[in-house]
Amino acid sequence: MRRVLAVFLASALLLSSAPAFAQVRVAAPVVPVARGPVVNAINLQLAPLTSALSGPAASPALGLTAAFLATVAPAPTVAATPAAFAARSAVIAALASPKTELPALVASLRQAGGKKAEKAAKSLEKIGAALAAARPGERKALAAEAAALNARFDGATAAPGEAVDLSFVPTNDEDGKSAKKAGKRLKKEVEDLNKLEDILAAAKTQAVLVVIQGMDTAGKDGVIKHGMTGLNPAFVRVTAFKKPTAEEAAQDFLERIKKEVPKPGVIGVFNRSHYEDIIVPTVWGTHPEETVEARYARINAFELELARASVKVIKIFLHVSKDTQRERLQARIDRPEKNWKFSAPDLETRKHWDELQKVFGSILARTSTWHAPWNVIAADDKPRRDLVFARLLRKTLKRMGLVYPPSPDLKGVEIPK
Repeated sequence: MRRVLAVFLASALLLSSAPAFAQVRVAAPVVPVARGPVVNAINLQLAPLTSALSGPAASPALGLTAAFLATVAPAPTVAATPAAFAARSAVIAALASPKTELPALVASLRQAGGKKAEKAAKSLEKIGAALAAARPGERKALAAEAAALNARFDGATAAPGEAVDLSFVPTNDEDGKSAKKAGKRLKKEVEDLNKLEDILAAAKTQAVLVVIQGMDTAGKDGVIKHGMTGLNPAFVRVTAFKKPTAEEAAQDFLERIKKEVPKPGVIGVFNRSHYEDIIVPTVWGTHPEETVEARYARINAFELELARASVKVIKIFLHVSKDTQRERLQARIDRPEKNWKFSAPDLETRKHWDELQKVFGSILARTSTWHAPWNVIAADDKPRRDLVFARLLRKTLKRMGLVYPPSPDLKGVEIPK
């Protein structure tokens, strides 16, 4: 745990000393839990714990411990989503430090708002009250079990080896709208997103950072082009991170990332991101394993600092199938107007498909936090993919509580003729 604290403190110092980052340090007393799947998953995690309070155990605390070991502590199933990992890590951290982290999570849930978040907050308060009334030894037993698991995470949101199994995640939204209907709905989503962007830009109290990752041909450029068409370019900043230059490679891996953090009022988009600094060294062995392992905690700490500085991080993984990737790569060879997109190294990268799927699964599990969870979007169908992307952005901005700044006193003001 000392190592985790050291990582968090070190990251905070690095962030506070970075000029670009200092520009976005806007006061944010409580970071809200991301609404939607994460709140739902937290409620699922808490359900067996609250049920245990009225179970047959000799004491509520003993019942909680037994329920925790049976339901929360085990690794999620192979079909687990990023939200499940985010919820599990949040609940474990709360139970490991019931006097500090538990009330902090309650406050973050209430800051998120909504009936489901309030339900989770009340469940946590009920658990906290039961622990406070328990005998010290029983109370410490549960905290010790949770703390031991938390230590295994070492600043990540899952233990080494735990991962989202992408083979269980669909790459096509079978229940989605037809291409024609998706296109019409996309236009409306972007119109609504445009209005929210206008308020974000006017208020200048928050920023948005959209992080997009995915296999080659998944559509990282496509969702930006189609899912954000019509937004005011003055308040959108897109950064495509390529292979680090010699100068960047000599710096801390987060240094070039911090320079591109959006300022208040701006939507920043990372086409590839700091996660490449886990993907590339893991698959191609460019860095020692311990260096790569430490980056999971470093990234989580970095994104928490962004959240505390009122930068809303929206992380998106575009999930494409191997067959669809082949079709799209072939199209880049066969169609003259797409030839410019083809790159021979893409074929070499494709040879590492299974390794890349594995490391992406690890990232989705170990860096999906309650404040910045991963969102997996099926990417085989382009119109549906773009629609889901735009809808996610619109919903997230709508939940940010954006309001125009107070109007100045314009009484009696007239424009001269």
